[in-house]
Amino acid sequence: MPGGSKKLVPVRQDLVDAVYDIAREEGKAPYDLINDIFNQTLRAHKMGKDLREIVDAYELIETEKGSGSVIIGSDILYYMIDKLYPSEMDKIGKMYFERGRWYGNYLSAKFFGSESSGDPLEPIVNMLRFSLWDVSTVDFKRKGDEITLSCIAPHLSEEGTEVLTHYLKGVFSALGYEAKAENVNKGIIMITFNSQSKGK
Repeated sequence: MPGGSKKLVPVRQDLVDAVYDIAREEGKAPYDLINDIFNQTLRAHKMGKDLREIVDAYELIETEKGSGSVIIGSDILYYMIDKLYPSEMDKIGKMYFERGRWYGNYLSAKFFGSESSGDPLEPIVNMLRFSLWDVSTVDFKRKGDEITLSCIAPHLSEEGTEVLTHYLKGVFSALGYEAKAENVNKGIIMITFNSQSKGK
């Protein structure tokens, strides 16, 4: 065993049992597995993340892969959008909206209200921040049943901004919100949503 001082740390018995089971399945010594868990936690901390965020992000990537998503350079994607959008505007807009609805349903099932405190939308918006790689800022403000979502993506074209707007509307539609007003300019999106459950 590696040298160095050791400390006793109280841990729930069910967690200890689970770690021992995993170590047995993987053919490792419990000591090595536990130290690896600590090392990966420290590694995540140095990245400014915690293990939950990283595992959730990995699960999201696997889900996206299983749904048929692929990674493509943004320059190629938006070149195709810019070329197709004038003639296929309605079709592309609907496709992005429906894709957003699928993603919103996934996020709702997985993350909605998963924070122990604060706004239940916060984990949803956090995952949008993770998944929208070409967007520099995603924020929201709540006022009663009204949500104002703001996105800043300086590198997006006008067409790219429009399709992202459709996508975000789809996401929030799946979460039970309907777009009430929007202010969309190249690279800047602000959408105000109302809860569809209001008044029901």
